[in-house]
Formats: sequence, C-alpha cells, structure tokens
Amino acid sequence: MISPEDYKRVKDKVLTIDVRTKGEFEMLPHFEWAINIEFTDFIKNYEYYLEKYNPDNKLIITVCNAGNRSGQTASFLKEHGIDALTLQGGIYGYNKKFK
Repeated sequence: MISPEDYKRVKDKVLTIDVRTKGEFEMLPHFEWAINIEFTDFIKNYEYYLEKYNPDNKLIITVCNAGNRSGQTASFLKEHGIDALTLQGGIYGYNKKFK
C-alpha cells in the first residue's frame, strides 16, 4: 500500500492503473494520468497490458474508488512477481486529502 502523500510525490514516475469499469471511470472522479483497464479484463490479460503499457517495468500503482478492487489487483500482480502497490483510501481518499 502507498499513502496518498507518498503517491503524490511519485505519481509521475510510476504507472497508475485504474481498475474500475469504463462507466465508473467516466462518471466518477479519476486521475487524468491513469490508464483505465477494468479489473476482470486486467486480471485475464495482465501480461498483454504490462507489455503494452509498462515495458520499462515501472512500479505499478493500482487505484479504484476506495481500494478494494485495486488491492486485489496489486496482490495478484505481487503473486506474479510484479512490483505493485495500491493507493491507500483509493481515489476518494486521495481527493479528500488534496482537493
């Protein structure tokens, strides 16, 4: 897990993946710099997405509204040997702290 404060410092140096549905991503607050890939699609095709969006093997920060799906995604990636963290409190917590 990464705190909102730490994430704010490194957000330009990591790959941020928003694992919410396309509808949630479009309707709810989101990070403009995040790549939106729905949780189930990402899990099924993670190798493809990592090759496409993370050829330099940057640290991956997964995000969603409050941290549930993104936490599952980060755990999945860690189980597969990939450096990943989830944003503590999700986008909601980040925006509450910094907006």
